[in-house]
Amino acid sequence: MSDLVTADQLATRILESRLMESKQIEEAMMAAGGRQVPAEDFIRYLTKHELLTNWQTQRLLEGHRRGYFYGNYRILYMVGHGTFARVYRAVHVKTGDVKAVKVLRNRYSDSDAVRERFLQEARTVMTLRHPNIVPIHEVATEKGRIYMVMDFVEGQNLRDYVRAHGKLKLLTALSITRDLASGLDYAFQKGITHRDMKLSNVLLSSKGQAKLVDFGLATVNTDVDDEDKQGPRSIDYAGLEKTTNAKRNDPRSDIFFLGCMLYHMICGEPPLKETRERMKRIAPSRFREIPPIAAQVPNLPSRVVILVNRLMDLNPETRIQTAQQAHRELQAAVDVITHGETEIYDPELSRAQAEEYAELIHRQDEGRSRIVMFVESDSKLQDHFREKLKEVGYRVLIISNPQSAIDRFARLDPAEPRPADCVIFGTTGNGALGLEAFNRFKGEIMTTIPAILLIDPKRNNLESQADLSIPNRRIAHLPIKMKEIRGLLSELLA
Repeated sequence: MSDLVTADQLATRILESRLMESKQIEEAMMAAGGRQVPAEDFIRYLTKHELLTNWQTQRLLEGHRRGYFYGNYRILYMVGHGTFARVYRAVHVKTGDVKAVKVLRNRYSDSDAVRERFLQEARTVMTLRHPNIVPIHEVATEKGRIYMVMDFVEGQNLRDYVRAHGKLKLLTALSITRDLASGLDYAFQKGITHRDMKLSNVLLSSKGQAKLVDFGLATVNTDVDDEDKQGPRSIDYAGLEKTTNAKRNDPRSDIFFLGCMLYHMICGEPPLKETRERMKRIAPSRFREIPPIAAQVPNLPSRVVILVNRLMDLNPETRIQTAQQAHRELQAAVDVITHGETEIYDPELSRAQAEEYAELIHRQDEGRSRIVMFVESDSKLQDHFREKLKEVGYRVLIISNPQSAIDRFARLDPAEPRPADCVIFGTTGNGALGLEAFNRFKGEIMTTIPAILLIDPKRNNLESQADLSIPNRRIAHLPIKMKEIRGLLSELLA
């Protein structure tokens, strides 16, 4: 097309587009050969000396005067595109910082629904800061076009990486999936699901770090069962939730598709048959006829087969339930593979192993992220409760002096985190002081914290003096099986 445009005409377009100043253009033209220089030579000089990029010159030759600047960012070239938006590499005109600028396609600028979806993505992700999530720094409008500014990741997306490499090394696939689960868990903790987990929405940095992008279908978790209010869903997610009778926007759907990504990386092929036809994409058979990964890749370690099957379990209730749990199990798999576990998958053996493994994970999850304060001066009881409650995931805070335990809560600012989620007051070492502290455990903050009075058999006379007027108060008698204590904790913390 350059043969239809003279160097002089191109210079005018460059000036009108604000890509270069008049003095710069004149100096470049003279250096390239003067005003009569052929357009091709002028372009060659501009690109060789990095005054313009190939993308910029091509657009100029096509007659585009706009679309080179968004806010303070100068667009260098396009790095990706999707149905609703294009992504560009850009540089800040003042600081020189390189960022990615995602711009809503022009044809959707008048669509309120699409604009709101685009803005929702920006508002959602702008609250997230995690090593495995590409951050969004700002969102704005330039001449009616909505855009967002994100970190630019040097590397490539995971889909292209898998296409180029085929099956990935097992440890690489597990490590990437573990990192994605970490980012997903962070978002889950903020009440945000992704709703579009797929290889093309993962960027691999030049250092091999995996980062989630494109929360365009993200939805903030809500109890409102209204699809319009919860935001759009991808067809694949709709098909899964229809097939499994899960509620719309079930956060466990992200776990299933995280498993699909791991399956794809290990096998080199996607578990779900790829098709553009909507009815085929949502058909239950598409999800029920996924080839077993053990049949696709023989000699996989048993633990890996079990893990993939748990991530992709079609029953949402027996699937891995949270991204946090997925992250822990993936990290455990990385650890054993790193240390050379090579036990090959055997269906009969692995069925029993899977049941044992599920029970182990359930036990570890029972008290996960919960803190139990045990107020007791008897050292044997302290050690027993610390050991047994830690086995099922609780953090145990031991305090010998009942008054110190009360003070922990009494001096607490209402905005500060609670020292514990439940308090157990013992009477073996503390005697009546334990009962007194249990009865005094009241007030704006303390009444919201469940409490258990653990009565020593030598002090049964204390039971009648216990104040049980607050609903979240219980009594337990020694000797007691730890299973009963766990049952009380589960009841009170539910």
